[in-house]
Amino acid sequence: MENMTAILYVKFFIYYGSWLVFPLFYWFVKKRWTTLILLSILFIYARFIEPQLLFVNHYKINTGFKAKYALIADIHLGIYNNASILERTVEKINAEDVDAVLIAGDFTYEPQFYNMRKLFASLRKVNVPVYAVLGNHDCQKPGPDIRDELEEILTSLGVHVITNKATKLNGVTILGLGSHWAKDDKVSLLGKYTKEDKVIVLTHNPDTTLGFLPNYYPDLTLAGHTHGGQIRIPYLYKKIIPIRGDVLWDQGLYTFKDKKVFVTSGLGEIGLPMRFLIPPAIDILELY
Repeated sequence: MENMTAILYVKFFIYYGSWLVFPLFYWFVKKRWTTLILLSILFIYARFIEPQLLFVNHYKINTGFKAKYALIADIHLGIYNNASILERTVEKINAEDVDAVLIAGDFTYEPQFYNMRKLFASLRKVNVPVYAVLGNHDCQKPGPDIRDELEEILTSLGVHVITNKATKLNGVTILGLGSHWAKDDKVSLLGKYTKEDKVIVLTHNPDTTLGFLPNYYPDLTLAGHTHGGQIRIPYLYKKIIPIRGDVLWDQGLYTFKDKKVFVTSGLGEIGLPMRFLIPPAIDILELY
């Protein structure tokens, strides 16, 4: 517990201490230290500018049936992100013509000092159904498990939490699978569906698909978790993406075991409160 508290204070120091870059930048300019000026500009962009951007990306994916979803993940409200990014996300989604919003887990990041009900209140304003699964940070692995409290809050805000449950929308089955790191992704649930069924799998970690058997027939699996690398320093970022399988999940559409998998780069940050060359994104998926 003491070790966890120390790590939390380090995160607070990183978050608030990063503001010191501005007086340092002023000093570097006065000294005309060109290299440090350029490095400071890169740091300011990655720490204070790119994480505040919010893009809407549109994709068309051939599944053999029509549907349209807004996919988001890795909101990570808490120590680094407040409610504003979610409020802006809801506004942008409500401007899109989609059937539903799908949230692929990791709602929180060290939320101990914050009112989670207030953090997520804007989800009540989404004007289409919202379906969600939880991620490893919501299960606080490692750390205290907050999934029951979070699920109760999300449900009270109108979000359908479908961890290891299925729901149907416009003839399409949306099957939610739990956190892979918490060993709660019950992939065997796919065994009840046939090729004729229209099945979308919503999960947090794309490594969940490593457990898919040849006789499982999801038309599309949706995931997050990778942040697209979050800080995309060429070559290096691929070494730190938190996956455990042989497939280097990054961001975008993949084919794995003859099955389509789409990974969203997410909205928030962990580790360092920075993004570089992979800004926060909402992915609009038009299936045809």
